[in-house]
Amino acid sequence: MKERKEWKVREGSEKDMEGILSLREIVFRDEEKDKLDPRFWKWQIMNNPDGIGWTYLVEDGNHVIGHLADLPKRFSVRERVVLGTLTHDMMVHPNYRRVGISNATARYGIQKVKRENGFFMTAYPIRMESLNSLLKVGWKEVTRLPVLVFPIRFYGIVKHYLHFKWISLLGGGIARLFFSFLLRRRKYEGVGLEIKRIDELDEQFDLFWKRIIPLFPIIGVRDRTYLNWRYLQHPTRNYAIYQAQKGGEMRGYIVLRKVALLNFNSAVVVDLLALDKETLTGLVEKGIQHSRQEGADLLGMMISKTHPYYRSLRKMGFLPSLKSFHFLVYSHWGEGILFDPEAWYLTWGDTDVI
Repeated sequence: MKERKEWKVREGSEKDMEGILSLREIVFRDEEKDKLDPRFWKWQIMNNPDGIGWTYLVEDGNHVIGHLADLPKRFSVRERVVLGTLTHDMMVHPNYRRVGISNATARYGIQKVKRENGFFMTAYPIRMESLNSLLKVGWKEVTRLPVLVFPIRFYGIVKHYLHFKWISLLGGGIARLFFSFLLRRRKYEGVGLEIKRIDELDEQFDLFWKRIIPLFPIIGVRDRTYLNWRYLQHPTRNYAIYQAQKGGEMRGYIVLRKVALLNFNSAVVVDLLALDKETLTGLVEKGIQHSRQEGADLLGMMISKTHPYYRSLRKMGFLPSLKSFHFLVYSHWGEGILFDPEAWYLTWGDTDVI
């Protein structure tokens, strides 16, 4: 550990990409290896439709030893579109930890966003070191975001713990029967609702977004431009998008991705929006069907307990897991609604994790 001192922070640029990725390889090692791909960095930082990302660096000699980034991000707050940010990738070289580098980059970021007329900043810190650093410089935790899971392949779930095929088959069968008995799910029959997988977004997504805005006090902008960039133009990750229509009108969509979640072979709901409960149910059922076809053991979704979808998902058989995420906000604005957990609509799509 190096001696504590006043660390000088400077803004980074595309020229610093190699140094930033070298630090990431040291700090995160085997986590999200695709983020070491220069295409990922350029897609996220340079091609973001809401503006080029801001990076803050600390160096020792010619080596990057500290890093933090803010990604400009538009939000609808009470139907007014304002500029916020997604703060992410707080990194400090292992040989330089606990000497104030994280705090220095966090403070620099706060001032940078203020100069750029950003209204507020959001973050989903996973590591306790990052969480504590942000709290120390004035960030506030708004809520916890639990992960709900729907069991799909009981054999795979039981085998994860027992490791014996025949015992797992028996245990999985018993677990499935018990789950079906408790849930007693009725077969979904969405009259006139058509749900299909798509690989391009048309103008209906912009019209749908305008109808969604009044439903949520605070929500990250999800117009066609943003969704195209976030999911269809991603250079290293593949997403499945299903669109729901009724009577020729778009009613909702769901975005899914196959990942490792809770050490299981899983799929996750990355994003989900629906105009009514019928559409919500239909899209989630399609998500379960898709995940089963992909061979997933679980389908997971990160969603706050205060969100109206939470209760619907629980009724459909989604179960609480031990996993949850912290959601933090730093405000340059006088709006108290930013710290109201019930005001926010957040999914994994609002993060850079999945």
